Amino acid sequence: MATSVYKPGDLPYPEQDERKLFWKFHYKGVLIVLIPLLFAPILLGPQVLVYRFLYLTACIYSYLICNVMPPGVIAFIYIVFLPLCGIAGSKGVSMAHYTDLIFLTFGSVFMGIMMNVSKLSDRLALCTFKLCGPNIIFLQVYLMIVTAISSIFVNATVMTAFWMKVAQAVMLGYDEAGIVRKDSDEEPYERGSTPYPSREAVGIYLTICYAATLGGMMSPFHDPNGAAVELFNYYMGEGTSDSGSFLLIFVGPFILGLLVLFLWINMMFLGLATGRLKANTENGPANKEQLAKIMDSKKDALGPWSIQTKLAGILIGITFILLFTRKPLIFPGWDDLIKKTQTGSSVPIIGMSILFFALPANYIFCKYYMCRRPEKEATAPSVLSWKPVSANTPWGNIFMLGSSFGCLFAGEQSNFYSLLRDTLVRKNLGRWDGLIYASCIGTVLTILSPATGVCKVVLPYMMEVGFRGSNGPGILGAPFATIIHNQFLLPTSTPPNTIVAGWGNLRAFQFLLGGSVPTIAMLLFIPLFTNFLGESAFPGYMDTNFNTTFTFTTFTPL
Repeated sequence: MATSVYKPGDLPYPEQDERKLFWKFHYKGVLIVLIPLLFAPILLGPQVLVYRFLYLTACIYSYLICNVMPPGVIAFIYIVFLPLCGIAGSKGVSMAHYTDLIFLTFGSVFMGIMMNVSKLSDRLALCTFKLCGPNIIFLQVYLMIVTAISSIFVNATVMTAFWMKVAQAVMLGYDEAGIVRKDSDEEPYERGSTPYPSREAVGIYLTICYAATLGGMMSPFHDPNGAAVELFNYYMGEGTSDSGSFLLIFVGPFILGLLVLFLWINMMFLGLATGRLKANTENGPANKEQLAKIMDSKKDALGPWSIQTKLAGILIGITFILLFTRKPLIFPGWDDLIKKTQTGSSVPIIGMSILFFALPANYIFCKYYMCRRPEKEATAPSVLSWKPVSANTPWGNIFMLGSSFGCLFAGEQSNFYSLLRDTLVRKNLGRWDGLIYASCIGTVLTILSPATGVCKVVLPYMMEVGFRGSNGPGILGAPFATIIHNQFLLPTSTPPNTIVAGWGNLRAFQFLLGGSVPTIAMLLFIPLFTNFLGESAFPGYMDTNFNTTFTFTTFTPL
C-alpha cells in the first residue's frame, strides 16, 4: 500500500510496498539493461564490424519501439558507440547525421509553426469544418485524398507538415464541440509533458503521414523516384529508364494502398470494428449544432484576415511553386539551369524559411510607402519568431531521423552491404527469388531509414548483384527500387512519419499497429506490379546479354 496519499502530478512517485506495481513503475529501467543482454550473442558473429553494427542497430531500435528513453537521447547512441566500436570515425558519423533530408524536415516544421502563429491553420480548419461537418470518417477521407494528391505535385514532407497543422486545428474543434476527444486520459510517462492523443486522433494523424507516403511514391518530382531513375541511367546507360514508365508500376499499389489505409485506420482507431464509430456519429444533428456554434465563436475570435495571415499564405504558396518547379523531371526545372551543382529540396524550403523570419508581419509595403502610420506604433515583428519555433519543433524526433541516416552510414562503413551483396551473388538468384529477396531486404531497410537514403546508398549494391550474376543487371535492382517506398512502420521510416510523431506525440508502437497491414499490403502489391511492368519501366533489366563496363560507385546522401 502507498505510504501517503498520491495526487496526479505529485513528484516523485510515493514509495510502494506492493510488489505487483514494480513493472508498472520500473519497466523502462529493466528493459534498458535487459535489451543489450538479450542481443549480446550477435557480437559472436565472424565479421566483427558487421556484427557490432547489427548489435548496435538492434539495441537502438528496440529502445525506440519499447519507448524506454526519449528519441532525442536514443539518437546519440550511434554518435558515441560507432567510433568506440571501430566502425567509423567521429567526424564521418557526425556529418552523416545531417543530410539534405534533415534540413527539408526542419524547413517543413518551420512552415507548419508559422501556420499556427499566423492563425492560418485555424482559418483552413474552418473551411474543413464546412466540408466535413462533424463526421470523422468524412474528415479522414478528405485528409487522405488532399494529402496524397498534393504530395504528388509538391513534396510529401512539406505537405505532411501543412495538413498536420490543419488536422490538429480540426481535432481541437471536434474536442470543443464534444464530437471526439483530441487527447486521451492516459497519464504521460514524464510529468508535465504533452498529453498523448486519443485513439481517434492517432488514426487521423497516421492517415496524413501514410497518405503522404503513398502520394510520394507516385511523384516524379522528388526522391527516391528521381534518384532511382538516375541510378539506373547511370549504370545501364541513358534512356534505360524514365520516370513516366517507372511510375506506372505504382498506379495499382497507390489505389489499393489508399483503400487498405482507409479500412485499416477505420478498424483500428476510429471504431469501425468495435462500434465506437457509430456511438460517436449517432448524435449527428446535435454535434452539427454544437460544431456550428464553435465555428461562429472561432470566426468572431479570428476576425478579418490579418496581414500576418495573408503573408503566411503567400509565402507558403511561393514555397509550393518553388518545390514543384525545382526538378520535375517531366520538364526542365530551375535546378537544371544550375549546371555545376545540384540543389536538393532543402534549398527552397530553407530559403523561404529565412523569409519567414525576415519579413515583418504588421504592415503591407504599399501602405508603408504611402506614409500611412500604423495603428499601433511599435517595432515590426516578423511573420515567424524564434520563440514558438523553439517551443514547438520536435527536436528529439528530428535528431532520431538523423540517427537513421547514421544507421545507413554505419552499414556502409562496417561493410554490411558488401557482405549482403556477396551473399546474394553466391546464391545466383532467379527472377522470382530475386523479387522476394529484394522486396524483403528493401522493406526491412526502409523500416530503419528513409527511402531516399536507402536508394542512394544501397541500390548500387543491389545493381552490382545483377552485374556479377548471370540473370541481368536489374534482377534485384528493379524490385528493390520500387519496394523502398514501403515505409510505414516506424517514425524513422520517412520524414512525414517523423513530423507526425513529433507534433502528435505518437509513439513507435502506434506506428507498428497502424502500419502493419499497409506494409504487408505494399509488400504484396508492389513486387507483383514490378514483375509484370518491370520491363516497361526498366528496359533490359533482365537482359542476360547486357554488356557494359561497370564501375561501382556508391551514391551517398551526404
